[in-house]
Amino acid sequence: MPPPPNILMICSDQHTPRVLGAAGDQVVATPHLDALAADGCRFDACYCNSPLCVPSRASFMTGRLPFRCEVLSNQDVLDSRLPTLAHVAVRGGYHAVLSGKMHFCGPDQRHGFLERLVGEVGAEALYNGTGAGSQGLSVGDLGNCSRPDPLLHVGGGGNPFVEYDQAVADSLVAWLARYATAPAGKPPFFLQAGFLLPHCPFIAPPAVVAKYRGKVRAPRLAPREIAALHPFHQAYRQVIEIDAIPEANLDAAAAAYYAMVELLDRNVGRLVDALKRNGLWEDTVVVYFSDHGEMLGQHGRWHKEAFYEDAARVPLIVRQPGCRLPPSVAAPCSLVDLLPTLCDWTGVRPPPGIDGVSLAPALAGNPVEHDVTAETYTWWPAGQGGLNSNRMLRRGPWKLSYYGAFDSSELFNLAEDPGETRNRADDPACAGIRDELAARLFADGWSAQTAREQERRLDAAGIAVNIREFREALRKDPLPVDCPDYWRQIEATRAWVEAEREKA
Repeated sequence: MPPPPNILMICSDQHTPRVLGAAGDQVVATPHLDALAADGCRFDACYCNSPLCVPSRASFMTGRLPFRCEVLSNQDVLDSRLPTLAHVAVRGGYHAVLSGKMHFCGPDQRHGFLERLVGEVGAEALYNGTGAGSQGLSVGDLGNCSRPDPLLHVGGGGNPFVEYDQAVADSLVAWLARYATAPAGKPPFFLQAGFLLPHCPFIAPPAVVAKYRGKVRAPRLAPREIAALHPFHQAYRQVIEIDAIPEANLDAAAAAYYAMVELLDRNVGRLVDALKRNGLWEDTVVVYFSDHGEMLGQHGRWHKEAFYEDAARVPLIVRQPGCRLPPSVAAPCSLVDLLPTLCDWTGVRPPPGIDGVSLAPALAGNPVEHDVTAETYTWWPAGQGGLNSNRMLRRGPWKLSYYGAFDSSELFNLAEDPGETRNRADDPACAGIRDELAARLFADGWSAQTAREQERRLDAAGIAVNIREFREALRKDPLPVDCPDYWRQIEATRAWVEAEREKA
């Protein structure tokens, strides 16, 4: 019986699936991801389960939808009692290693991983403005997708996220070299790489941005198209003050985004080269995906927290050496399917309570048709008394998006209308499919009150559920743990990188 393969999962941040050469983009330079897709299988309709970093990651790590793992916002703490991808791998006899961003909030910065090479950079830097950024502004301002700042300061320049991703790649390249020379009898590895790119700031090295300046342009919507948007999208446009952003900035942001996708691809290439150089390539399953997409001006929106294809759909590429895979899979799937797939690969019984379906049959050419859902919990429109609950369901060609604060929906037939320009929710001819999808959307206990019910339940239990509360506790009683304190993490990362350079 052959030994089990090693597994490398690469997760990027905010990579919309259409900005990829393998997906048909003729401008972006992604040769390494394109080669991975050519050598493996590309899933054409894979969705995140929340178009927002922390809920999406908690969801795919646990195989549970956000409302079932109770992580709804970027401030929520994942319950350490829930089994994760790392726990599954370790139970299957693998050595589980994480390097880079997984956006774990709270004191548990491993959630089952046996090693962590580079820690978080996220919570403080992205949302509280404490990170050193370009042009005298903080990374927090430029990385906060609920503010206008990311689109006000764009183009060529220094971006610490670029350096962070290089440190992540450095750490994994060095780890693979050490693993390859370790004595025989070592367990197979499960590596999780967490890259920050191409998440904004929309700033990248000038030479790379210059390659795309004038070649990509952000979409412009006519006034009538803006007026026709669902009120949910209108509210978000007001939040980020999009009408006050100069049009030239939008094109510059698009060019910088393409540049960051290219830089991400280079780091993926470094990992692939390290596998090949160390004789591990033919023994390693490689999975590439992103936590969510980026609207990039489509439908008049930027960033995420939308159910449109550009934000809710993600790239997913699987390369399995020695297996004949279909070049692509058109059937819808989602990131919660990763955990049961890993269970199949490692021979581990799936934990109870998961929502995903294994992709192993699809990789064998027999996709399993199933409903795909995503959730997002937003504080807009203002004055709604906390987080508002919204949900999407994809079934076959149809996609229904429900917005709790408005108690209304969007309905698109993606086979007939891939650009999602015709909302059929009020079309009498579509009433039957709309009602069927709505019944399925609410069938598992989710409701428009989900977020408020969770807040009340956890508050009543006296649980510090989010990172703000945890941070206050740290100030009163500091803990010697790898907690998401930005400056401590950055200094630790720099020290580690310098130590590795000295060893080399």
